[in-house]
Amino acid sequence: MLTRLAVLCLCMATTVQAAEPAKADGAAASAFQNTPRLRALDFTPFEAALAKLTPQAIALLDAALPQVTIAELQEGMVQGQLSSEALTLYLLRRIRQHDERLRTYLELNPHALDEARSADADRAAGRVRGPLHGIPVSLKDNIETAGPMHTTAGAELLLNHVARRDAPVVAQLRAAGAVILGKANLSELAGIVTLGSRMGGSSAVGGQTLNPHGAAITGGSSAGSAAGVAARLAVVSVGTETSGSLITPSSWNGVVGMKPSLNLVNGAGVVPLLSVNDSPGPIGRSVTDVALLLDAMDTRDVRYAAGLKGDALDGVTVGVLAADVLKVPGNAPLLQAATASLVAAGARLRPVELPQLAEWGGGQPFGHLLAAGARLDMMGYIASLGLGVNSMEDLQAYNQAMPQRRQPFGAEQLALPGAGPKRLTREEADALAARLRQTAAATLDAAFASKEAQVLLSLENTHSTFYATAGYPAITVPLGLRAGGGIAALLGLPSQGVPTGITLIGRRGDDARLLAFAYAFERASGLRVNASLP
Repeated sequence: MLTRLAVLCLCMATTVQAAEPAKADGAAASAFQNTPRLRALDFTPFEAALAKLTPQAIALLDAALPQVTIAELQEGMVQGQLSSEALTLYLLRRIRQHDERLRTYLELNPHALDEARSADADRAAGRVRGPLHGIPVSLKDNIETAGPMHTTAGAELLLNHVARRDAPVVAQLRAAGAVILGKANLSELAGIVTLGSRMGGSSAVGGQTLNPHGAAITGGSSAGSAAGVAARLAVVSVGTETSGSLITPSSWNGVVGMKPSLNLVNGAGVVPLLSVNDSPGPIGRSVTDVALLLDAMDTRDVRYAAGLKGDALDGVTVGVLAADVLKVPGNAPLLQAATASLVAAGARLRPVELPQLAEWGGGQPFGHLLAAGARLDMMGYIASLGLGVNSMEDLQAYNQAMPQRRQPFGAEQLALPGAGPKRLTREEADALAARLRQTAAATLDAAFASKEAQVLLSLENTHSTFYATAGYPAITVPLGLRAGGGIAALLGLPSQGVPTGITLIGRRGDDARLLAFAYAFERASGLRVNASLP
């Protein structure tokens, strides 16, 4: 059977004559003025090879990447229609073409092309390490990588910080044969710096990440990962989630993003914000790609993609958190579209509610915990680097000494961890974290049990503090474009034309089944909209 990649090869065999020169993105003339990068993307190691990238390869991948999966790219490599080197060069070419505007990357891996060639040589010798062999992956830049790449978390203070070793998840990706393409932009220090309209994906190191769909917002903090995948500047990416920081940008950039069950992926080597919540997770254009990436990232021997079936929702009871979702203006037509697709996939829908909890207090206790994480976990990591910045007050003073360079988008949120009636000690923070985790888990469990639901349906990051704090898995799948409204509108941001996604929440440890449900929804709905970049 011919793959879609093979069909595209046949269709273009007699029509491709020459590559068009790289064009500036049509939106580059917009009025938005980004801040300068503190480190320019360096294409020097790739220039000679980029000049030899064939028109046929460019045209093939222009047509293929918006629709093919990693599995189909692998089949193309098996059949000799594609190589990892050509795929990596193609993505580098797109990065050079689009990323000065989109700012999805902070740094490129100077060895990316060497890694791709090594993957091709291994394939030719019969040594294929798995489904990610030769596939280019980007990494959110709060995930440690050994030199020569830096790990900055977007902060000027960490501009020259080089970790001693790869984070375990990066080591696993390398062992799986993945090509590390570069480090993705993010909300600085995972979102603890800036408030307001530029809070999503803005960093001193890279500037403001822009949405490739032409919308004004990207969400945070894994904005560079999600926007880069949506813009086809990476095949897949690894982001991180503390509370909505992977699900939100994935939803708002029209891609699939998953926060796995807590500790399913080793979180060591991630610049922390709140260690008890922080979790790396996969981002891709399809559920299949996310399943394959998670397989290479996790600590279990599970083949997630093998369990993806179009009828996985048939007869499944879905608990719909409609009351909370419909509190947000503009969500009603989206919820209607989501439930229609679920019914078409054979699901049984039941309304469920989360109780109003005095313990949750409108999020205030979680806010106190997050503040403690920033002071104890994040600043503990920074202090360990010996840079002379050992407290939140030190960090504020350092940034304010050169505000245009070190905090170009403001730093309103840096003051918040010192606010409030009391600063939590480590013991108090640990006790609060345990109490909130127990409460969040019990609350979600009650929702599951009330209607014997196997999965819960939410929208965007409406319930992120619950599933993230409980350590339960969640995945967002594209639901098309907004006509308006949504959480972004409540924040005073324009939301018309912004992609959105449903969020499916599973029980802790139920990641494989959650992926299967997401795949069945994706197949039934077909609501993904590709970013229209040349």
